[in-house]
Amino acid sequence: MNSPGSKYLRFIKFRQPPVSDFRPLSFPGLKPLFLGVLFGFAVLLSLFACQHSTKDLGYNYGLLSYDSLENKAYLTMVNSLMDAQEIGPRTEVNFNGFILAQKDSRYFVMDQEQKAFVAYQIGEQGIRAVAKISMKDIPWEPYMSWVNWVNPHTILIGTVNHHKFNYLEIDLDAMKINRQGPLNIPETAKENNYVGVSGQLVDHKLFVSYTFQKGMMREHIVPCEETMYMAQFSYPELELQSTTQDDRTTWPGSYAILAPNSLVYQDHIYVLGQPGGRTGNRKGTPSSILKIDTKKNIFDPAYNFQIADGTNEEAYTLQNLGDGLALSSVVPLDKIHSFENYMINRVANFVLLDLKNQRKTKLDFPDVPLDWSFNTIWDDDFAYISVYQQDGNSQIWQYNRKDATLKKGLLIKGAIFRINRLKN
Repeated sequence: MNSPGSKYLRFIKFRQPPVSDFRPLSFPGLKPLFLGVLFGFAVLLSLFACQHSTKDLGYNYGLLSYDSLENKAYLTMVNSLMDAQEIGPRTEVNFNGFILAQKDSRYFVMDQEQKAFVAYQIGEQGIRAVAKISMKDIPWEPYMSWVNWVNPHTILIGTVNHHKFNYLEIDLDAMKINRQGPLNIPETAKENNYVGVSGQLVDHKLFVSYTFQKGMMREHIVPCEETMYMAQFSYPELELQSTTQDDRTTWPGSYAILAPNSLVYQDHIYVLGQPGGRTGNRKGTPSSILKIDTKKNIFDPAYNFQIADGTNEEAYTLQNLGDGLALSSVVPLDKIHSFENYMINRVANFVLLDLKNQRKTKLDFPDVPLDWSFNTIWDDDFAYISVYQQDGNSQIWQYNRKDATLKKGLLIKGAIFRINRLKN
């Protein structure tokens, strides 16, 4: 499959002695694609943690980046995203799996080769696996999964596997599975597959967005359906309460563990339909943000924020910048002459979205690869955006939400694919 991202993925061996009962970590042998799958795979380990505690590393942020020249991934710890003097140690990261969650100095990774959910922790002397849960008998499909936080130490994983929706709830502190089971979303015809999948938890309700496609998504040939569907479940019971649909856009997700495409603002859900040629292949359908009214359990008929018309442009991913602002990647279609252009060329530009007022502003950044990554973070006053430049470095920009100004911050070698707080 052409996964969403990850340019120049190569086989990398783990050069340190493995932790007892853990195999050496490595990249699977994958041909060069684009920066994002690597960005979705990432793990962090530490020599100083017992299973139920974490260590304060003395740094505020962890930046995961990929250096294509060295063909290596790194973790850089920093205290400030703006001050170069606050940059801490840079540690090589070798991993095999998809990051599903991060909490303080730990990253939690689904390793498909081991069939295990693995906890890795950052330490002063390196990175190390400290605990794992067997996933041998639990179905999970990375490209049709999403993760929701139930509370500060519990995640709910949703996934589609073998034509069925399932859930898995994990206590990250105890490293145990609380429960698992089916999500009873109405079945589709046998020739269809669920695609464009994502979910959000709001006020004791789980909202799952999806669409259908004949054949497998990986083929990128058959257009998806023209309709976005939504199923609403009670939580914690996870019993189906209602379903609804909307045909103003489609393909409301997928690759959600690699990059976000929906967010919660003022207790309502904003979900981006991304039906363009890179995902749903329903050409001419607008890339629009729809609002899920979580009180009425419907798509708000009065809200339709069109980001790209589907004829001249397409939009992908929806990064939360706080206070009703978001970031999306827009691809002008005059730059797309074949599917490979999505994968290897700098075809996208970042746009700032005002969800409240439905306004779009192109940011004065260079064109970037169409990437699936978590390359933003925000706080009370500012949002931070990582922009991967042609010189092989990532420039962090600070966006001031009060006066709408941009300011340069840290310059990090390689392409940043994840920014996390190491102190919460």
